[in-house]
Amino acid sequence: MEQNLRLERSLSYYRKTFFRIMELPFSALLEYLRDNSLGLSLDVELSDEKETMIELISNDEKTLSEEIVENLAFARLDDETEKIAEYIAYNLDQYGRLNITLQEVCEKFRVDFSVVKRALEAIKDVGPDGVLEGKVKGYGTRSSYIEPDIIVNDDLSISVREILLRIPKSTNKFEMKVFLFLNEAINCRKQLLLSLGQIFVRENTLFLAKRISYPQKVKMTEAAKYLNVSVSAISRAISGKFVGTPIGVFPFRIFFGRNVEKEYLLAEIVKIIGKSQRITDREIVQELKGQGIFISRRTVNKYRQCAAKLLKGNDSIENSNLPEW
Repeated sequence: MEQNLRLERSLSYYRKTFFRIMELPFSALLEYLRDNSLGLSLDVELSDEKETMIELISNDEKTLSEEIVENLAFARLDDETEKIAEYIAYNLDQYGRLNITLQEVCEKFRVDFSVVKRALEAIKDVGPDGVLEGKVKGYGTRSSYIEPDIIVNDDLSISVREILLRIPKSTNKFEMKVFLFLNEAINCRKQLLLSLGQIFVRENTLFLAKRISYPQKVKMTEAAKYLNVSVSAISRAISGKFVGTPIGVFPFRIFFGRNVEKEYLLAEIVKIIGKSQRITDREIVQELKGQGIFISRRTVNKYRQCAAKLLKGNDSIENSNLPEW
């Protein structure tokens, strides 16, 4: 019985480590492997130390706080909770860490924690990965450096940043087992990212050629079925990672999902009807198709009502009552 419990704990630990390797972005994975908790001293290095894949992302136009506040309109909060959410957002640093305590928020607005909790949940829903955890990248008054995990080359071939593990000179059986496990997990991660990169490129040749302005999204369920893996594996693989392309660096997650971002869609419809108030819903559908956005005429009609208010100056994108999908 005791032996079975030890085996079960061991399997659980290996499973947890495997998932961690799958979901960590490149730089975090390097750090994790160099300081791994499996008791093995590893020699970890890049596959090519001369390779420089670090990309510079300029963020002078919009801070993390500003982006979250803009997107809070999609959370559809009541006025009090929205004010609290905005206050919290403006008290985040560029990495998404909260500079005040939750008790201070409760005292300032004279509300109990349940109200503050709703505001926090809204921020997590509309904010980038890692918000409120201090793990956000790509924001701040200065430019930030990121290392894409997936690289789309000029010929649209795919490469994935590789990590080499060198086995220690003297190892026992347990250490060899750990080494082989880690090496296999890294190879699985590489193959999954490579396959997802190939799917992304196959569906987005027009976007990468700048012939359409919006990427074609791949449903995670379809990607999981095609690759014969679970949806959670796809979710872990795209989380927190970036893809470098000939036209720029993008968060990998924006290419997977189902719906067009509401703020982007409303802004595009505003542009279209701003040119011609008499344009029909069917014509708007066709024009959006030309940009790579495929939605129904019924959806266009709902968003058109919000767009008309914006053009009259009675509303703004931030407080527009956007329809649900």
